[in-house]
Amino acid sequence: MYRPVVRIGNWFEDICLETDKIVQFKLSRDRGELLVEKTRHLFDNFHKEINLEAPKENIRFGAVVQLMPVDLHVCQYSSSDIHPALSVIINERVVRHSQKINDECELTIAPSVKPCVRNSFRIASGDEKDRENELLKYGQQFRLECVETEDDPLMLFSAPKSSGLSTMIHTTFDSRKFGEVNLPLGLCYKRNCGPGKEIPMAFTNWYCQHIDPHKRFETDGTPLPSNKPLVITHLATNRNLAAENVVIQTLFGPEFLVSVQNYKNVYKRETWKNIWMISNGHQFK
Repeated sequence: MYRPVVRIGNWFEDICLETDKIVQFKLSRDRGELLVEKTRHLFDNFHKEINLEAPKENIRFGAVVQLMPVDLHVCQYSSSDIHPALSVIINERVVRHSQKINDECELTIAPSVKPCVRNSFRIASGDEKDRENELLKYGQQFRLECVETEDDPLMLFSAPKSSGLSTMIHTTFDSRKFGEVNLPLGLCYKRNCGPGKEIPMAFTNWYCQHIDPHKRFETDGTPLPSNKPLVITHLATNRNLAAENVVIQTLFGPEFLVSVQNYKNVYKRETWKNIWMISNGHQFK
């Protein structure tokens, strides 16, 4: 009886194909090109532990911090249990050719067990001046840089929609307000920003406002406190960083969407979606 072990005709061809598959698999494994190997490298790179700035009363330029929603009103989840923080994620398409943070990565709000590469950012000057160790103030422009990209800064940015209501930031997931897609967050290299470049430098600038609208005038220019509720506003669009009550599935597990959108109540005060704190130490409530 003819079987695949019989080395004639189509049976011999099948044996050659199976042998070639095994050889290619071993070569890919040895070169670290298997998706499982790439995913393992990804987790190692993104979850590399780092040290935040020593807890201080105020936030300083050059400090490594976390941006954390003060509260998440999502069913079955509690902020006190998961300690959510703004985090970088990567989708399966990108992980096939890169296992490090790059400008194709996206942002979410994820549980923060400890500070690591994906959920920590460096406070940088928003006016190209050296302000290392200066106190950051309410109303003062600043940028947020990924901590592992000092030589080639990778910055957090957003952008207004074009006349066709499209955006230059492409994301896997989106959120909506009254049926309209919210502005997304993205990452861009500093070398791609500035006059004559694809992304204006203003798109990378942010500033903070007091949580109480009636106190914003008197607090403007005063030092920014750490681990206190505040509003983080995108300079170019005048919209606030927002935590969305939408759970999505990522390579890192279930996480929450983040956008740039204003959410206010009938008293013209920002709701819980726009309330954040900048943490330079794990002083959770």
